Amino acid sequence: MRKIAIYGKGGIGKSTTTSNLSAALALKGYKVMQVGCDPKSDSTKNLMKGMRIPTVLEQLKEKGEALELKDIVFEGFGGILCVEAGGPTPGIGCAGRGII
Repeated sequence: MRKIAIYGKGGIGKSTTTSNLSAALALKGYKVMQVGCDPKSDSTKNLMKGMRIPTVLEQLKEKGEALELKDIVFEGFGGILCVEAGGPTPGIGCAGRGII
């Protein structure tokens, strides 16, 4: 298993680059999972035909112990597994809290 992490300041195209990289790897036959941890929760939107998926934090708050994998993992373009961790409100706190 390989893990690739993409970091950088806001507005530089991390989500677009990441979803394009995921799509290219999936088209090459790799099994890909993209985990977004941006507070906007939009890194998987391009892979999900524009649909916003619920975040792990949202689902955990709503379902608690009843949370199931199908509530947080969605299949997108090319069979890519998509997850959005969620995080604090944009501009408040560190987005890294969403994956702790």
